[in-house]
Amino acid sequence: MRFTKQRELREKYWNGERKLVQKFLWFPLTIDGETRWLEEVSYVCKVDWDQNIFTDRKYYYWEPWEWVNK
Repeated sequence: MRFTKQRELREKYWNGERKLVQKFLWFPLTIDGETRWLEEVSYVCKVDWDQNIFTDRKYYYWEPWEWVNK
């Protein structure tokens, strides 16, 4: 059951899906060299992956991609 989320994220990665996130940033977040914090922001996330060098497994996760409100 623990791999269910990874399977869903892998499918979203291959489909190129993105999601819009709107939140108040209490901690700094940097996207494309621009850091924002302590404000209400909107940004787009896409699924990306990393590979574990010891097990050769791919791990998928949502990564902030671009700011919406410039």
